[in-house]
Amino acid sequence: GNLPLALAGRLYSPEEAATYLGVAPQTLAHWRVRGCGPKFIHLSKRCVRYSELALRDFVEKRTQDSTVENLRHG
Repeated sequence: GNLPLALAGRLYSPEEAATYLGVAPQTLAHWRVRGCGPKFIHLSKRCVRYSELALRDFVEKRTQDSTVENLRHG
């Protein structure tokens, strides 16, 4: 569901979000196109932001205990 923005934490620009995740801004852009990255907010046609909550959730869902989990989750 959608959380009120106040509960989502601060908003990050794509460059800030890429730094947060340790990836290149271009990687984040590719993920947006493919729909496989963190959820993002389209404030306007040219203004994309990422909530702190979405970034933390993205990382948490990809945190695993062993490489065997890659085989189970595809």
